[in-house]
Amino acid sequence: MAFTSLNDFAAALVSLPAPDPAALAGASARNGQLTKPPGALGRLEDLAIWVAGWQGNERPRIERPQVLIFAGNHGVTAQGVSAFPAEVTVQMVANFQAGGAAINQLSRAFGAEMAVHPLELQHPTADFTSGPAMTEDETCAALSVGWNAVSDDADILVVGEMGIGNTTVAAAIATALLGGGAEDWVGRG
Repeated sequence: MAFTSLNDFAAALVSLPAPDPAALAGASARNGQLTKPPGALGRLEDLAIWVAGWQGNERPRIERPQVLIFAGNHGVTAQGVSAFPAEVTVQMVANFQAGGAAINQLSRAFGAEMAVHPLELQHPTADFTSGPAMTEDETCAALSVGWNAVSDDADILVVGEMGIGNTTVAAAIATALLGGGAEDWVGRG
């Protein structure tokens, strides 16, 4: 799918399926019948029920995991927000592609299909402190890469990112979407 506007993307999101209530209820009931103290597995119990709802199966299985890493360079690094230069993004992508990162080992250990998607690394986004980081067309192109990277066969998706300055960008997006001040979303490093 290729998005030509953010409205196209919003429409695609609205059309996505929701978790299956029967599978959620069945997985929750089954969890209550297992021989273990309630909550003994902590957050893992909640995650298993969540996966059941999205898979539409009260006994979820993970047989075709997919790991996707998206990489980009951020113009805000011109403000000195990172201890590392943008060139490190390219070096890390090369390491992912060569199989030398921890995520490569984890993906292999769990039989996950893994792919790395560098997005215009030679052309960083604009510095969002002085204007929009991306045009609507650039944003739609990036969203299309992500949308099309997901395998129809995957039964669980793990998404990661790489890019010097990414935590600054994430904090700015969280502030814009969820409110609060910058100090609520940033910390050392």
